[in-house]
Amino acid sequence: MVASQRVAALQWKWAVGGAVVAAVTAAALGMWLVLELDTRSGRELVWWYAATGGMAAIPLVMRDHPKACARACYVVGAGLMAWSVLLAMFLMLWFLPAALFLLIAAFVDTGNRPGARFAVLTPLAAIAALTAMTYL
Repeated sequence: MVASQRVAALQWKWAVGGAVVAAVTAAALGMWLVLELDTRSGRELVWWYAATGGMAAIPLVMRDHPKACARACYVVGAGLMAWSVLLAMFLMLWFLPAALFLLIAAFVDTGNRPGARFAVLTPLAAIAALTAMTYL
C-alpha cells in the first residue's frame, strides 16, 4: 500500500491564505456593491466577484497531490493576476493580493515546484488569452 503524499505545510498555508484573501475580498466588494449601488448592474457584478473569489479555492481541492496543487496555484495565481489587471475598472484590482499569495504558494516549497516549462508557458498562455480577449 502506497502512503499518500500531502502538500507541504508552508505551501498549504500560502494557498489557504490566497483563498481566504480572495473570499474576503469578494465578500467585501459584493456587500459594498449591494449596499452602495442598489441597481441591477451592481447586483450582476456581485456574481463576477463571487466567481473570481471562488476560483482561488481550486488549489485547495488538491491537498493530496503536491505537484498538481503547485501547478494549480501557479495557473490560478497567474490567471487571477491577469484578470485583476484587465478588469481594474470593475474593482477587480483588489484581487491582486490573492493572486500574489497563490503565486508565492506555487514556489515556496523547493521540492515541489511547477517545473521550468510549465512556469514559462503559463504566463505566455495568459498573455495570449488577454490579447485574444482585447480583440473580441
